[in-house]
Amino acid sequence: MPIVIKEMHVRTVVERRIVTEAELTEEMLRKIENRVVERLSARESGQPDTRRQNRRKNER
Repeated sequence: MPIVIKEMHVRTVVERRIVTEAELTEEMLRKIENRVVERLSARESGQPDTRRQNRRKNER
């Protein structure tokens, strides 16, 4: 007799750690700086942060 799985619960663990500037490559540092500048300029121009809205939508 076959077994049917109707529901599956998966838990994941995300490790958060503090990374110093010395551990980052120049390329990664530039990418981070660009993201920060983009978000700040979008906030100043009055555009909503779509990334934040997507995260809230996905959490529901």
